[in-house]
Amino acid sequence: MKPTKTKKSRRVIFMTGPLKEELKSWIARLEREEKNAGKSYRNSGMLFRLPNGAAVESTFLRKRFEKWQEEHPGYEKIVFHGLRHSSATYQLEVSGGDIKAVQGNTGHAQAGILVNTYAHIQNQARIELAARIERDFYPAEEKETPVHNPTIRTEKMSFSDILELIQQADPAQKKQLTLALLA
Repeated sequence: MKPTKTKKSRRVIFMTGPLKEELKSWIARLEREEKNAGKSYRNSGMLFRLPNGAAVESTFLRKRFEKWQEEHPGYEKIVFHGLRHSSATYQLEVSGGDIKAVQGNTGHAQAGILVNTYAHIQNQARIELAARIERDFYPAEEKETPVHNPTIRTEKMSFSDILELIQQADPAQKKQLTLALLA
């Protein structure tokens, strides 16, 4: 086995209760296999191993995944590494766009890599964003006669002005802006 790419590649991952129980069950199975195999067992120390304890090659996992895909044609065919993309995208979605939390799970040194490579556009999120914008900016009561609000700037704003407004935004607004930028 080769070492991790960087020291930061070794990290703590927080898991769900069901995953923890599944791993406990899996480890108990590995221990039974080792006990039943006797001296012929070669414990590779890997989580995924053959019944004799030897490490499973990545080609074996890839072929098993391809076989699973053939047996489940309702799912889009992707390469095995595509699961990482899907996972990162889903984590960004359920975390409300918390890039740093997802970055901690994926192990990327730069958040930009996570956002540019793994954060795929989700049409449902875009549809919901459009509905929110319509609801927030075009309330039903205001459709009859627009009232001029003197606090809203109507002249062109500079980039610095926009940045200043973003910095003054509350956390919920910043979160919505992050989600809008990811979409």
